[in-house]
Amino acid sequence: MTFTELGEIQAFLTLAEELHFGRAADRLGLSRPRVSQLIQSLERRVDGKLFDRTSRRVTLTPTGQFLLERAKPSFEGLQQSIEETRAFARELRIGFMGPFAGAVNASVADFRRTHPEWAISMTETRWGDYFGPLRRAEVDMQVTIWPVEEPDLTSGPVIAEYPRVLAVAVDHPLATRESVDAEELSRLTMVEMPQAAPKAIRDGFLPQRTPAGRPIRRGRLVKTQHEMLSRVASSTDVCATSTALTQYYRHPDVAFVPLTGLPPARAVVSWRTAHESTKIRDFVNTLRTSAS
Repeated sequence: MTFTELGEIQAFLTLAEELHFGRAADRLGLSRPRVSQLIQSLERRVDGKLFDRTSRRVTLTPTGQFLLERAKPSFEGLQQSIEETRAFARELRIGFMGPFAGAVNASVADFRRTHPEWAISMTETRWGDYFGPLRRAEVDMQVTIWPVEEPDLTSGPVIAEYPRVLAVAVDHPLATRESVDAEELSRLTMVEMPQAAPKAIRDGFLPQRTPAGRPIRRGRLVKTQHEMLSRVASSTDVCATSTALTQYYRHPDVAFVPLTGLPPARAVVSWRTAHESTKIRDFVNTLRTSAS
């Protein structure tokens, strides 16, 4: 349906409600002659008279009544779709890996104050479908772990850094240590994250080797933070994580020991390069302001 046809249908439905050209014109913000032109054009299109007009009254013809019964529900559905689409376009959808939601909390609050016309929603993403929600346009931006080496994605500045910690069972020999050095990981078994997670992020967050190059054994595959904590609590497997996780996730049988020798976990926001928009740029600017 063309824009002109939509205008004709809107004029028809308004006149069908008002049964008065003057009132219909006022509601539409058009002149009476323009409303008459639209109705005449629609009548030519359907090849039938829609209204009977006299100097005193306007009434629907049987053809007009037939069209009204069929066009009104469809037009109202179209209007609702447009309103829903407008609301969708005015919403900033942010995905986040569980522990890293806190990296943008302050910026989200600042953005809501400075951009009250925008709605903001937060959606948790998973290791096994790391950039899936972003690439499927289920979210506009995603809080993720640096580095992001994806050719179709752009990343903003580092917005938070978190010291590394080692998650171990409370009865593990390392649980009472003041710290653990990254070289000691070569003697331990590390839980494994899904291979679907980007290699740069897997290797950066759960390294395959120590800084000196010693291999780190891999244990059970875990898909979520809760699975990781349960596995660590019930086995000798460990997990190199960060203080971002300890802010949001706890387990009574898991201890977190400072882990030295690895760089801090860094959080960034990423978005699809081809779909960068004003709302994304405005939020990135808010991130920079909040961090300064």
